Amino acid sequence: MATSEANKETVARLFDAFRAGDTEAFNELIVQDYKQHNPQAGDGLQAVKDFFSQFGPVDVEVHRVIAEGDFVAVHSHYKTFNSAGVDIFRFSEDGKIIEHWDVLQEVPATTASGNDMFSQLS
Repeated sequence: MATSEANKETVARLFDAFRAGDTEAFNELIVQDYKQHNPQAGDGLQAVKDFFSQFGPVDVEVHRVIAEGDFVAVHSHYKTFNSAGVDIFRFSEDGKIIEHWDVLQEVPATTASGNDMFSQLS
């Protein structure tokens, strides 16, 4: 069974592939019958490859990675899409991504609190 640390490393490799626009790297990271909960993308490895291939390299900055059991959550700034996101990945016992959920929101120019969407305040 893959450890939480190994799963975090797999997610780091996935985000590196996003940044490089390298959807072929997904073959080593995601199972064929991958389940997708983003309403804009279909199920399966090929569907996620097709979804990301339309964008090319994605400028994304990861701010936090939290892992527990077979889940990894990532808080990121998808600069290409001007979006803040939390992605949740579920892993198989052999350490591949088998399921994905996300919550995305546009990054506003200002906030009511004055706090940005990514920094950690003391």
